[in-house]
Amino acid sequence: MSTALKSNEVEELFAGAADGALSSSDDARLKRALAEDPELKARFDRYLKTLSLLRGAPKEKAPPALASVIMRRVRRRRGLERRNTALQQAMYRVPVEVIIPLLLGVMVAALLFFSAP
Repeated sequence: MSTALKSNEVEELFAGAADGALSSSDDARLKRALAEDPELKARFDRYLKTLSLLRGAPKEKAPPALASVIMRRVRRRRGLERRNTALQQAMYRVPVEVIIPLLLGVMVAALLFFSAP
């Protein structure tokens, strides 16, 4: 079995290690991988340094109009999703195999009705 970690596993372990949320087995895997690979150790050190810089950065307050713009977009998307969902549900309520004969029957009935003297 290979002890090399995949990149997505490394990212998950980095995030968990930085937050102190790793299980003991994952912590051991990360420590073993860091001890075996100096390049990975350097990446992890850069990751921790970047996190500490970001946590120490001053917090900027969002502009007041930003919240209203975001809420408008969310409401618009919700409306579109509701319409699409309603349309999709309507499509699944009556199968096509039933709709086509009904439409043909209506067309024949209309033809007979309008062609009668």
